[in-house]
Amino acid sequence: MTRLAAIAALLTLGAAPRAVDGQEITLLAVGDIEWSRTTRAPSMYYDAPQAGGGILWHRGDGWIRVPYAASPASRSHLEAALDTSLVSADAHYLRAHHYGLEFDDGREEARYPLRRSADLLREADIAFANLETPLSDRARWSGAFRTPSAFAGALAWAGIDIVATANNHALDAEGEGLLDTVDHLRRAGVGHAGTGRDLADARRPYVIERGGIRVAFLAYAQFVNDGGSSFATPSQSGVVPLDPLLIREDIARIRDQVDFVVLSFHWGIENSQDVHPGMRAFAHEVLDAGADVILGHHPHVPRGIEVRGGKPIVYSMGNFIFGHGHDYWMDNIAVRLHIGSEGVTRVDVLPIAGRGDALSQPYLLEGEAARTLLEDIRTRSAEFGTTLRIEANAGVIDIVR
Repeated sequence: MTRLAAIAALLTLGAAPRAVDGQEITLLAVGDIEWSRTTRAPSMYYDAPQAGGGILWHRGDGWIRVPYAASPASRSHLEAALDTSLVSADAHYLRAHHYGLEFDDGREEARYPLRRSADLLREADIAFANLETPLSDRARWSGAFRTPSAFAGALAWAGIDIVATANNHALDAEGEGLLDTVDHLRRAGVGHAGTGRDLADARRPYVIERGGIRVAFLAYAQFVNDGGSSFATPSQSGVVPLDPLLIREDIARIRDQVDFVVLSFHWGIENSQDVHPGMRAFAHEVLDAGADVILGHHPHVPRGIEVRGGKPIVYSMGNFIFGHGHDYWMDNIAVRLHIGSEGVTRVDVLPIAGRGDALSQPYLLEGEAARTLLEDIRTRSAEFGTTLRIEANAGVIDIVR
């Protein structure tokens, strides 16, 4: 897989599509990638529940909700007021299990989780992932994740061409970490979409050409972890919000300059395989605005796949690589899109190991484990009218127009 186009893939205004009839390329997409290998306690307490539900108010008169710093005094006060423990055995970050891995150097650590999947990624003409962590060695670590910058080189080594950086963990190392991430990816020759120095910068598409087919990537997030201040504005760095008006504008701006438009959505409820009707309606609206596919992530579990007018909606691929695991996480999927001059012709659904320690080094599932997962995705996809057939250790969706 050549990287020349990826390194030089900044949008050239006015360029016309150059798709060749009969030419076909593959786009492999995987889910969430995080390799900070640790979990951290929250820095603030919000919406502490009362015995009867609701939130804890500063006073008893319905004034306003106030944040509490995660200090010993705040914790003691809230626990006494609520007669509960804020940091219990059920706390999400305390329930994570770690892998006990040790490495001789930073490059070995960075490449380790990609070693069993690199061949799969390199075989694709374009490989995409959601990068759920900042890459920085110096920025203040104020959120859950921060991954050493060497991981950017590991992504390139494994064959990943483009990552979405629009997600709820994009500013876990604050604005400096966001800018470090962009810089390290650029130096490694890995494209990114969904974050930037300001809203205009963050909305820029990343364009890759393979086999005469020009593909544009745009990325958006429904959530950020600080209540909204990590979203990009005209004067602030950050993440592009999942704003349908922005999405429509972005599609319209790039549509006539490329052959294929990919939307990356960080959305949905974590650890749920269900698709809300409102999510479906939203997806239909933006596809009808001119995009060709939606690649979803954030729930940490896989969901069904819908095809609308020949355009796939992958509601969630689940995880791919994570620096820790949970016993309630499950196996995941990757999708391989076959793209021709008329759009997607076929979707391969590939089962990816995600249970136990598998997220530390994922691989393709085979046999009974593969079939169990694929049958679940087939059932969930059928609810959307999508026919998925199982061939050996993969699912196949033929696109009929």
